[in-house]
Amino acid sequence: MSAKILVVGHRNPDNDSISAAVGYAHLKNALAARDGEAGVEYVPARLGPLPVESAWMLERNNIPEPVLIDNVNPVERDGEEVKQQVILVDHNEIAQAAPGIENAEVVEVIDHHRIADISTANPILFLNLPIGSTATIVTLQFRQTGIEMPDSIAMVLLSAILTDTVIMKSPTCTPVDVEQVNFLADKLGLSAVDFGMEIFRTRGGERTMPIAKLVEADSKEFKVSDDVTVLIAQRETVDLPTVMGREAEIREHMRKLVDDNGYEFALLMATDILAEGSQFIVEGDTARVNRVFDIECCEGGNWMPGVLSRKKQVAAPILAS
Repeated sequence: MSAKILVVGHRNPDNDSISAAVGYAHLKNALAARDGEAGVEYVPARLGPLPVESAWMLERNNIPEPVLIDNVNPVERDGEEVKQQVILVDHNEIAQAAPGIENAEVVEVIDHHRIADISTANPILFLNLPIGSTATIVTLQFRQTGIEMPDSIAMVLLSAILTDTVIMKSPTCTPVDVEQVNFLADKLGLSAVDFGMEIFRTRGGERTMPIAKLVEADSKEFKVSDDVTVLIAQRETVDLPTVMGREAEIREHMRKLVDDNGYEFALLMATDILAEGSQFIVEGDTARVNRVFDIECCEGGNWMPGVLSRKKQVAAPILAS
């Protein structure tokens, strides 16, 4: 029986989290086969529903969905309880990791976020680069190791870089990301910008989708201090008026999230890809948001021109406040 190592992204997975898990698991399995590493299998996993664009991309390329898991607690093997081995992609923070992560063996981390609170008993490969997408790092690893990248994996990785960098418009996008986008697009014979718009249009459905999905599908908790946790969600759209037409429902759901989870506040970035900015909708104690961004949170939201990145333009200044 081969040992299975889970390759898993963060809770409420986005396209980068899913695609990085799929791409990196493929790379690790190919490296294991090349290097004669017998008896190990790298399995892509996820901690929540597939984003619409991820489901579309995987189906288009005949790639199986990552296995859905709800924890990484120890498992019984040969009559003994053993720790699960996991590779974390697109996160390194306990609050965003699988339940049970403290009792698992983290063997690698591939990420592009701040260094947080995951710790290990042994030295591991911890590859964290200040770039726009974890899929960019995975692409670099394919190129550096010389492992052949199937077109199906190339398309999945390209989709993730384009969504995470908002078609290379986000301030988190670096020349390294652009270089990998060009490499992948050339390999596939695609226009990166046209492909990126096609991906974002697959999301749609904002007029009728459940409000919990609209608000929470891409949401992350952040610990500002030991006793202060906030929720920052993002909805990237090509139809901002439809999203804002549901503001009352959005606010009601966000108030419930604040009450149920004890957040200081919940903030939804409704990001208009075409206009290149975000409408802030905030519920809870808005004082910190008002102070950090020099605004007065209000009904109708606050338009923040040029604000596209949750990580760099929103979470970072809030965490530093």
